[in-house]
Amino acid sequence: MKPTTQHELALYYLIEWDNFSLKDVINDSMFYKFQTRLAELEAKYGMLARRNRRMFISRFGMKRAYNEYQAIDKKQLINLFNKLQKNDNKR
Repeated sequence: MKPTTQHELALYYLIEWDNFSLKDVINDSMFYKFQTRLAELEAKYGMLARRNRRMFISRFGMKRAYNEYQAIDKKQLINLFNKLQKNDNKR
């Protein structure tokens, strides 16, 4: 399973990683558009990821939050990933 588009890469992270934040994705691959690509996929195919809001205190003493992502149904994600790859190969 090798992603060839940004949409496939977003699905790849949801399939391969159990629980992660945008920071984890950026540290792994500098993929800043993860949230955008996930939102585009969800607009077309429905909810794909669970978002858990995490709070923390910044180094300046301000309360901040970020999302941790978790796949809702990995089988559905694998099927969608394969469908997207099949469509890419037809081009």
